[in-house]
Amino acid sequence: MSSSFFDDFLGKAKGVADAAGKKTGELVEISKLKLQCVQLNSDIRERYEKLGSAVYSMVKSDYENPELVNSMVEEITELLDKLNETSEKIADIKNISICTCCGAKNPPENCYCSKCGSRLTGKEQGFDKEYQDMASEAGKSAEEETPSENSGE
Repeated sequence: MSSSFFDDFLGKAKGVADAAGKKTGELVEISKLKLQCVQLNSDIRERYEKLGSAVYSMVKSDYENPELVNSMVEEITELLDKLNETSEKIADIKNISICTCCGAKNPPENCYCSKCGSRLTGKEQGFDKEYQDMASEAGKSAEEETPSENSGE
């Protein structure tokens, strides 16, 4: 009897240790991603400063160089896209939804933002799929009932 208790205890302890290890791995990954966000924000700030300085110099010297401005804007856009991707990865690991309109963090089960009321992206497909699955199951059970009713007549 004590062997069974000990085995159960070891099994539960192993489960707790596995869960703690998984959570630790998630925290390490989130920390790495947050560090990337800090670096990306720093790079974005630096690019904005360079863009502002370039535009100021061009206006001051009455000189235009749209190619330079466009290339700098493109660099900033790429960095902003990377920042958004990294933030989405963090949200996925934390199992939260981030509103694309206001940036509020929402529980994963929300279809609408709790702050601004906007529809959260990707929720339409999940709801439609769930609804289709339910309708499909209801249709199957109705089909299964129909032949048995007909055979009884």
